[in-house]
Amino acid sequence: MASDQTSVRFPWFALALSFLSSGVGHIYCGRIVKGLFLYAARFLLPLLCIIAAFAQPTNGVLLGLILVPGAATVIIYLYSPIDAYAIAKRAGPDYKLKEYNRASLYWLLVAMQLAYPVALTWVAREYVYEPFLIPTRSMSPNFLAGDRILVNKRPFRNGFPERGDVVVFRTPASEVGRTWIKRVIGVAGDRIVIKGREITVNGKKLERERVPTESIAQIRKQVKGYVYHESHAGRRYRVLFADDSIDGSAVDEINVTVPDRSVFVMGDNRDRSRDSQHIGPIHVGDVIGYVDYMYFPAETWSRFGVYRD
Repeated sequence: MASDQTSVRFPWFALALSFLSSGVGHIYCGRIVKGLFLYAARFLLPLLCIIAAFAQPTNGVLLGLILVPGAATVIIYLYSPIDAYAIAKRAGPDYKLKEYNRASLYWLLVAMQLAYPVALTWVAREYVYEPFLIPTRSMSPNFLAGDRILVNKRPFRNGFPERGDVVVFRTPASEVGRTWIKRVIGVAGDRIVIKGREITVNGKKLERERVPTESIAQIRKQVKGYVYHESHAGRRYRVLFADDSIDGSAVDEINVTVPDRSVFVMGDNRDRSRDSQHIGPIHVGDVIGYVDYMYFPAETWSRFGVYRD
């Protein structure tokens, strides 16, 4: 395209291009450096959130890593069309066309930016993090019905789930089409003995200590029964026992050695959970990932953020 050709720049067209794809309106108006900067920023800011999440920051840092890029994205989205409109208005009818002033380039850039969030979301859900809604109270008091969590789908830290990990997994054929969340009690080779409410792993009884009622006052709506701290494999987490066992939920006695490439899982709400006591050990190939974040808690926002026992 000859550099001496001129053409009017239509402000409303520049505005529309920038609403569809930040920066493209600036390229239309001949501001290619600024346009490419705004365009690239819209690509990099969402990616920054995902990369930062890999570091598993503290709750305050995590909130900042969400809010700052999020706010910057909104600012760019609003600023870009307004600025492009003003530039086009000042250009007048004698704007000298540049080599890159081609409709095919504009629409290619628009299509790429519109497709990017869809592709990024798919990749993130498939390989990095996937959101889940907890529908039941089988993991109370640590996870409540209505909690929304992020499950880390990257390879497990040491290749396989560890004792104490909270994992989401696909249930076996007898429970087809369902995903559950439970805590890993035993790994391959562990001998699990359960007699009533007493659990022994490799001959060592899991110790429990009663939790004061006032410490769980904020979630008392969903937590009915007695709460204990249970210690296992260097981890300490809360478990819940009902006032009275529910028929068919509590199993009288189990004595099992966990097979290779499998884990034995249980719900933290011990008397109201269907788990490995009923369906047997879970193959590690059925494990989707482990719980990293609580991004929308059901009861109180004090539970928001990185999940820790």
